[in-house]
Amino acid sequence: MECVENKFLKLPNIQKYEVDRRTEDGFIASVEMDDGFVFKIYAYSLQKAFPSTVMQLIQKKNHDTEARILISPYISDRTAQICEKNGMGYFDYAGNCWFVGHSIYLSERGNKNPQPEEYSAVSIFERSSVVSSRILRELFADVNKVWKLKHLSEKVGCSIGQVSKVMGFLIKNAWAVKTAEGYAVQEPESVLREWGRVYGKKEVISYPCYSLDNPSVLEGKLRKLKQDTGIESYLTGFSGGVRYAPVVRYNKVHVYIAPEDIQEAVRYLNIKEVDSGANMVIFPLENDSYIKDSRVITGDMVVSPLQIYLDSMQLKGRGEELAEAVLKKEIIR
Repeated sequence: MECVENKFLKLPNIQKYEVDRRTEDGFIASVEMDDGFVFKIYAYSLQKAFPSTVMQLIQKKNHDTEARILISPYISDRTAQICEKNGMGYFDYAGNCWFVGHSIYLSERGNKNPQPEEYSAVSIFERSSVVSSRILRELFADVNKVWKLKHLSEKVGCSIGQVSKVMGFLIKNAWAVKTAEGYAVQEPESVLREWGRVYGKKEVISYPCYSLDNPSVLEGKLRKLKQDTGIESYLTGFSGGVRYAPVVRYNKVHVYIAPEDIQEAVRYLNIKEVDSGANMVIFPLENDSYIKDSRVITGDMVVSPLQIYLDSMQLKGRGEELAEAVLKKEIIR
C-alpha cells in the first residue's frame, strides 16, 4: 500500500490519501483533491501479474465510475501496455507507475526491477531455441489459423509437450487464446515485436566483407555462385527486404550461406573480410529454420518475410522501417 500512498501524496493537488478498508484482493482508498473533490481507488494486489491474469481481472472487475489500479512486485512492459489500454493504473515495488484520472496524470518508468525467471521470454524467442522457433514460424505462416496441439506437433515434427510449453507461454502473456476449436495467436504484432527484441539481444556471428562491386553486381555473382559451385545463398536484411517492400535504398548485401561454404564463397566472390566499411555481410546458416518458407524473387533466393522482419529489426539505419513495412505487407494481412 505504501508504494501507492507515497506517489499520490507527492502530488501538489492532493490534500489527503487514506485507506478505507482492505478487501479480499487488495484495498479501497479515498483521495481528496485540493478543490475538495473526493474519489475512491479500487486497488488489486497480485503477487504475479501475468498479462493473462490481468486481462481476466480487467474483464471481471468493472467499476465504470471508479479508478482502478494494479499493484504487483513486478509489472512487465506487456502488462503495462494492457493496463494503459484498458484504463487501469499500475504500481510496482521499484516505483514504476501509471495513473490517469480525475485531472491527475502520474507516470514514472525506468526504475530497475529485476524480471522474475517465470516472466522471461528468452526460452522461446532467443536464436538458440530451435524447436520453439520452428513452432512459432509455423504459427506465423498463417496467423489466422486455429491449431490443435497434436496437429501442430506433427506439422513441426516435435513433441506435444514442446508445443504445449510454447502455447502455454503465449497464453500466459495474452498473446494466444485457447478456444473450443483449438489454439490461436492474438495480437501477432505484439508477439513479433517481443520476438524481435529478444532475438537481437545476443550478438550473432557474421562475416563483414568488402568488394569493389556494387550491391547489384554482388547479387548477380551470388546467382552465379549457385550455378558454378552449387552453393546456396539466401538474401536477407536490406537486400532481401526490398524484394517484399521496396521502401528503402541500400548499399549493403545481407546473405545467409552454410558455414562450411562461406570461405569458398568468399574466394569465388572475390571479396575480403574487413573490420569496417563492409558492403556485404555473410551470416552462417546455422539451422534450417532461418530459411523456412524462403522463395525465389526476381531470380534471387530470399528468406521468408518473418525472417526478414527479425533480421531487419537488428539493422542500424532504416532497418526498423523496412521491418515494419514487411510486417504490414506480408505477415499481418
